[in-house]
Amino acid sequence: MKRIRRIFHATDFSDASRPAFAKALELAKQDRAQLLLLNVLVPPSPFLGKKLPSSYLDLQARARRDAERRLAAAVDRAKEAGVRVQAKLIEGTPAEEILRVGRRWHPDLIVIGTHGRTGLGRIFMGSVAERVLQGASCPVLTVRRR
Repeated sequence: MKRIRRIFHATDFSDASRPAFAKALELAKQDRAQLLLLNVLVPPSPFLGKKLPSSYLDLQARARRDAERRLAAAVDRAKEAGVRVQAKLIEGTPAEEILRVGRRWHPDLIVIGTHGRTGLGRIFMGSVAERVLQGASCPVLTVRRR
């Protein structure tokens, strides 16, 4: 079996992403692979959070700072585990950006969490994991939320 050298983990920092990050970290450590962490920043909703923003730009800036903080924490955790890691924060549509970055970075494996939505939730929200599975040029490991 071919050794895994590059693992790509896309995260939205949700409960569904945590087990996938743990698995990506475990595999990277096991195979001494490089880990690329990606968060795709989507337009934030002004209805989330405790304090309403003064402007949409303020809301965007807050969302970016929060994502940067979370990515930095994930990078620190990977480094503590002895894994070579890099992180990217980009804006766009999650499935499209994950596939685009995957084509550029040429990972041996993509590890992504799945929310496990069914029915109307899946119809209206779609499945990023499913679109990544369909469009990826390398194996994709989906990890379900526990």
